Amino acid sequence: MIERVLQAHRPDQWRPLTAAELKSQRPSHFCAGWRVELPADSVLIDGVDYLLVVIDQAFPNSQPRILAPQAGKDYKWPHIESYGLLCLKSTRLTSDPGERVLQHLWWAHELLNYSEKERRCEFEREFAAYWDHYSSDKKKQPKVFSLLKPSRLSREVVYIKSRFCDRIIVADDRGELITWLRNSGINLRDKDILPTWLLNLPRPPIPDQYPETGRDVLNLLPEQTLKRILIPGQPCPIFFEVRTPTGPTFAAVILHGATKSELVKGFRRLDRVPFNRVVASFNTHRVQRCPVARVDGRWIHGRDRDQDFPAMRSKSVAIIGCGAIGAALARLLAQSGIGKFLLFDPDDLVSANIARHILGMRYVGQNKAQATAQMLREDFPQLKSVMICDLRFENLNSQILEEISQVDLIISAGIDFDGDASLDVWRRTLAIPPPHLCTWIEAFAIVGHAILIYGNDSLLTGFDDDEQPTFRLTDWPEESNILVVEAGCGNVFQPHGSVDLQSTIVLAARLAVDVLLGKVPVSCRRVWQGDLEAVTANGGIARPQFTESRVVKEAPWL
Repeated sequence: MIERVLQAHRPDQWRPLTAAELKSQRPSHFCAGWRVELPADSVLIDGVDYLLVVIDQAFPNSQPRILAPQAGKDYKWPHIESYGLLCLKSTRLTSDPGERVLQHLWWAHELLNYSEKERRCEFEREFAAYWDHYSSDKKKQPKVFSLLKPSRLSREVVYIKSRFCDRIIVADDRGELITWLRNSGINLRDKDILPTWLLNLPRPPIPDQYPETGRDVLNLLPEQTLKRILIPGQPCPIFFEVRTPTGPTFAAVILHGATKSELVKGFRRLDRVPFNRVVASFNTHRVQRCPVARVDGRWIHGRDRDQDFPAMRSKSVAIIGCGAIGAALARLLAQSGIGKFLLFDPDDLVSANIARHILGMRYVGQNKAQATAQMLREDFPQLKSVMICDLRFENLNSQILEEISQVDLIISAGIDFDGDASLDVWRRTLAIPPPHLCTWIEAFAIVGHAILIYGNDSLLTGFDDDEQPTFRLTDWPEESNILVVEAGCGNVFQPHGSVDLQSTIVLAARLAVDVLLGKVPVSCRRVWQGDLEAVTANGGIARPQFTESRVVKEAPWL
C-alpha cells in the first residue's frame, strides 16, 4: 500500500532500502524503509536531497517516521532530532497506510522549508526542549531543581549543592530553601547556602546563541555581583528565566574556573590573588549547560495554570485519625496544594495495616501520624509545615486545642464515636468554630459517609441512643460477622480491602476541597452508595433509601 502511493505520487523517485541500509540507520529498530529522492533546491536546508521513510514492526499501529540524514544533528533547524529524525505530527492509525506516509512526507517538506522567522519562532516556543537537547554531557551534569517563582526580574537568588547527591537546588530566599531541604530529609549547614544570580532574558535564545564559555555569561551580569557569587576554585551555577510563547521556564549554566592550586601560582595565599585573575579563569572555561526541573508549588500543582493553588496553599487542615482513610486523605489534600497540616493519631502502624493503608512496610512500627507526616514531607517538600501529635483527641491539652481552633478545616477520619463526640462538643464551645468534616464507612466499605458541620450545628444530632447514625444505609445482624477478631490479642477489624475504601476517600477529599474553596456554604452530608447486592451477599440488610448502586448523593444536614 505504501509503495503504490509512492509510485503514484513520486514515480521513479523512490526505492526500497536494502537490509544493509536499513540496519545501518539509527535508530535501528525499524523493519522496513524507502529512500525518496528530492528535486534539486526543493528544500531550504542545505545538502538534503533525499528522505528516508521507515516503519517499525508495530506499523500500522504506530507512526511512520521520516529521516533526513544529511540534515545533521546540531539543532540548527527545529524539530530535527538525532540522526536526522524529524519530529512531525501524528496521523490517524485507522487511515490508509499509504496516505499516512504521503502526509508525513508533505509535513517533512513543509518543515524543511521553514523560513528563518518560522525557525526562530519554533526554537523560542520549545526553548526548554532544545536547551535540554543541547545541554552538556548528561552523565556528568548535576540535576538542577528550581523553587524560583517566575517574576521577569533579574535578581540575586540562593542555591545549595547537595553533599549527599549530585543535585543543585535554587530558591528565591533562604527560608524557602531551608524548608524544602528539611522536608526532603537533607541536613545542611548554613555555609552550604550560597548566593548566585538569576538573569531574566528578554527573549529566548536559539541554539547558536547558547553560551559556550564563561565570558558569554559573565558579560551579562552586573559587575558588583561577581565578587559575591564567584568563589575561587568552586563551580558557580547561573540561572536564566526565559519567557516563551507557552509560558515561563528556567535554564542553568555552571561556570568553571581555575582550581585553587592553579590560581595561587605566583602568590603566597589564595586571598592575595587579584579578583580579575579569578574572573578571567571563569571567562575562558567552557560552561556546562543544564536543564532545570521546576519543583515549586505553582508548577507542581497545575503547571502555573491552577487558579485555585494560591488559595489552597494558604489553607491549613487538621486530620484527626491517620488510619487508612485519614492518611490517604492527607496525601490527596497535599496533592491538591494544601500548605499546612496538623496530624493526630495515637496508634503505631502494624504489618496488618499495610494492605489498606497508604503507608507501606518501611513505616511499620512508627506512629501513624509521624509516619504520615514523614511521607508528606518527603514526597511534597514544598509544604509549608506538618505538625504531629500522638494523642487521642480527648487527651489533647489547651495549647494543642488552640492550634486546632485556628485551622481552616478539621477532618475526623474513621475514629471512634467517643473521639468524634469529644471533638463535636469542644468545637461548639469556640466563638468561631472551624468547619468539621467527619468521614467513615459502613460495614465492608459498601457505604461511605462524609458529613460537613458548620457553626453551632452538631454532629451528634445525627446519632441515636445506640451511638449509630440515623442516616445509615445498612443494618447488620450479629451473625453477619462484620467484625473479625484477630487471633490471640482481641483486636477486631472489618474485612474489606484498599480498593473498597477508595470511593469514600475520594468522596471526602472532594468535599474537603469544596469547603476550602468556599463552594459549600452550609452543613451537608454526602454518601457513597456502593454495590447494593453486596449488602445481602455479606449478610446485611439494605435500608429502604438504599436503592441505587455506585452513586454519590448529597443531602442537607439533619
